Amino acid sequence: MLLSIILPIYNMEEYLTKCLDSILRQGLDDTEYEVILVNDGSTDSSQKICEEYIASHQNFRLINQKNGGVARARNTGINASTGKFIAFLDPDDYLLDNGLKIAFRKYADRDDIDVIHFYSSYDFWDVKPIIDEIEYEGTTHDNLALHKGGLPSFCWIYIYRKDFLDKHNIRFKPYRVGEDQLFISTVFIANARYLSCKADIYRYVVRESSASTNRRKKHAQQCVKDYLNAYSDIMTAMNVYKVDEKPEVYHACISSLNSKKNFGYSRMLTADYNYKDFKKIMQFGKEIGFLPLPSSSSNWKTSIISKIKNSTTTNYVLYKLVSGVFNHIFTPYIMPRLRVSFKR
Repeated sequence: MLLSIILPIYNMEEYLTKCLDSILRQGLDDTEYEVILVNDGSTDSSQKICEEYIASHQNFRLINQKNGGVARARNTGINASTGKFIAFLDPDDYLLDNGLKIAFRKYADRDDIDVIHFYSSYDFWDVKPIIDEIEYEGTTHDNLALHKGGLPSFCWIYIYRKDFLDKHNIRFKPYRVGEDQLFISTVFIANARYLSCKADIYRYVVRESSASTNRRKKHAQQCVKDYLNAYSDIMTAMNVYKVDEKPEVYHACISSLNSKKNFGYSRMLTADYNYKDFKKIMQFGKEIGFLPLPSSSSNWKTSIISKIKNSTTTNYVLYKLVSGVFNHIFTPYIMPRLRVSFKR
């Protein structure tokens, strides 16, 4: 078996059929791949839909388990997989026709590749012809040093050699956010043999109720803990693999981590902490090096904004003020307009 495609499924009846049908149109022979459907305690008709597909397709497998989150569901899929390579597909997303034939199949028989990268686009963007062209081939460390692209954030635009994941004991940790960033960052830090192609084959669907867009207070507080823990785990991985011995690689990793801190900071504002929890979480942020937040440029406006942000992580009164503005003005009124503008 060349490829195991793993789908973590929880209440996806609205999207699942489109996703599964797209897998069937990848131009791969049925004997070359398996689809592992991990039903993570769905309460809608997702399990029924999965059962219909496994009844019709011998290379589709269904695993039912109690709800434990996307990380545990993906781990279940990895551990049950028989493929030489592993791919992840979220069941609300889908693949363009013949995408895996172009981005994966032509490289699958090579023994010198641990990770294959391809591109994704938002579902509301225009579909362009898939480009069949390699843009980089080497190691992830060399890619970090030469291209300054930094550590990636999303696990589903890569295909992984299972032996590599097993050798380095790379699995998902049970975080609500940051789990995919931690997973793929660890792959890069472990210095995988890497091939990137220009094929844009993955279509990402934005849902208001998804984990990345859910901004309820309690959810946000858990997300902050998970995001900070994932950040700390990435820093630990950098120490384990002695990335500091390669200055250019180390700088690229740190720069990319710093560039992503605004996501964690916005969750801190949404969390609307009381004083006790505020002091506790900000202290943890300092201990792991997440705080203080860096300034992204020497521009005076950016510098002032950076100082204000850092002040909100040390001054509780200022934090409550900025958090109130963020939660009661920016999130309900400004953010929806930005999303509409972005889609246009």
